[in-house]
Amino acid sequence: MIKKIAAALMGMGLLLGCAGCQLALPEESDAATEPDRLIGAYVTREYIDLFDMESYLANNIGSIGSDMVVSAEDAQAYTGRLWAEPVPGEDGLPEDWVFPVEGMGLYLPYTEDMSGTYIGSHIDPGVVSAGTHVTSTDDGDWIELDFTLYSVAGKDIEFYCNPVYQTPEGDVYLTSGNGMKMNSQLEEQDSVFAVTLSEDRSQTADGQTTSASGSTVTFHAGVMLPPERIELIQLDGDSRELRRDGYDPDAMPESVTLDPACESVLVQTHRRGADGEAAVTRELVELTGENDLVTTFTAREDGICVPRTTALTRG
Repeated sequence: MIKKIAAALMGMGLLLGCAGCQLALPEESDAATEPDRLIGAYVTREYIDLFDMESYLANNIGSIGSDMVVSAEDAQAYTGRLWAEPVPGEDGLPEDWVFPVEGMGLYLPYTEDMSGTYIGSHIDPGVVSAGTHVTSTDDGDWIELDFTLYSVAGKDIEFYCNPVYQTPEGDVYLTSGNGMKMNSQLEEQDSVFAVTLSEDRSQTADGQTTSASGSTVTFHAGVMLPPERIELIQLDGDSRELRRDGYDPDAMPESVTLDPACESVLVQTHRRGADGEAAVTRELVELTGENDLVTTFTAREDGICVPRTTALTRG
């Protein structure tokens, strides 16, 4: 676990006491006020430093202990917010929210108009296996989000998972999140670390739950060997090869026209490990005739493996 906020403060002899991967949530200033809601996460490669050191020192210089540690509670009170910019749609209402720092994320902003409340969806390129589940009842609603980012094996890459919130007025912001460093020696295409953010906004009265609302957001960080070449092999009903096409990973077509006798497509991804040994992964795609597609990856210069989708169509 990497805490760059701690590193940034070490020069002044202070450390932040942030433990674990369960990130802190904003506190309600007034119990009668509707709280901000957790709507997702925004992952950055660098730490977003929102800690107001000047104000903290001005208000606490006389009470800083000999261990020079800033508690998580104290840090939260002096941590600011980074606001997203609204992107207006044709009706003038925000159809998206974009942060002024480079990153990738998944979040579900709410929008209200005269007709009711709508839930949008922001998914950045690079996000893999994005899962969203929203449950709405008369008693409240619950959001469950799950997504993955892959980095190239052989490179040390840092990820910072910053929780994203929305105010009752509809504005969107993030707060600084904890970080992780991907081990350059890991070469398995699998998720190797996960951060879970959660909040419970349930309310009780006289011992009875009067509303049940909350959010759970899980971010998986994984590594994969960078693809060097991708082959699409068309097979007939007896698994005999009809056609074989090879592509560079960054030049995958948006769609491929299949042979009329094709019943399935074997996707072969050629890779190479740190030891120089060739490796091949295979995925068989059975055709259904409805929204048939294959997902492949290409490695960007920044070390992130980005998914690409190719539609499989009949001639």
